[in-house]
Amino acid sequence: MKYAQFSAVVLVLYFLGRILSGTITPALVDVREEASGMVVTVKYKGASYSINLDEVRDNDLPETVTIENPTVIPTSGGEGQVRLKKGDVVTLLNRKNDLLIVEKSDSNGKGKISPKDTDLFQQLVKTIYEREAGGAVATTTPPASIPAPTPTPAPTPAPTPAPAPAPVAKIDPVVPNPEPMPVVEPTPAPAADAKLGEDKIIALMKDSIAGGAVKEFTSDQVKGWKANGEETIDGTEYQTGLAAYEAATIFGVRPVQAKALIKDGKIERWVYAKSGMEIQ
Repeated sequence: MKYAQFSAVVLVLYFLGRILSGTITPALVDVREEASGMVVTVKYKGASYSINLDEVRDNDLPETVTIENPTVIPTSGGEGQVRLKKGDVVTLLNRKNDLLIVEKSDSNGKGKISPKDTDLFQQLVKTIYEREAGGAVATTTPPASIPAPTPTPAPTPAPTPAPAPAPVAKIDPVVPNPEPMPVVEPTPAPAADAKLGEDKIIALMKDSIAGGAVKEFTSDQVKGWKANGEETIDGTEYQTGLAAYEAATIFGVRPVQAKALIKDGKIERWVYAKSGMEIQ
């Protein structure tokens, strides 16, 4: 009895496994579509290229492909099939997953085929090769007929050179001798014993102080100017002038007189009127 029950359980599990294997197996087993099916290695002109169709952009796909391996596609209405034989050219409309969607309009056929049944990879490799070669791909062309030699034209006579212009005589410009500049006699300096008037003495003193002849006082401090006649000092005769200014002393602000000693129309030095000491 126990063996009968055990056998019945085994049979039930067997049939359940058969029924549910289609749905349980994908959930338990990682089923991966073989990606290598879209990666094809193609040799072209001695070079080997690995083409991954998933990485090819749509605008790099050709407009048509040629059938390499016979296959079939359904008719546009789906009621029949169109056989594609080797050498047939079909229009490449699109691609979906690992398949190409092609159309053979003259047979009213449209459907999906494997890219390996066409020359798609060869066309892609040729495009890559030409792009890498910069478009300078040699093509086999029949030898061109050798044209008959063109007779060598007679040499064109060299043009007669124009006569060289006659040399122009170089004439040195005549430079007139400059007339001597008139000699301007210097204005004679006033005589050493020329005497200055009172106005000139006062003007001479003002210019001297304004020019910084002394550091003791400035023109702003001067309260009065006057000519003071002539005076002999150490055997030299001078015209003199006085400038009265105010200066700060130990006794407060006091008026001080500065004397200008004038010789030959110039002030030789300034001295204190009382002491005769030179003012710096």
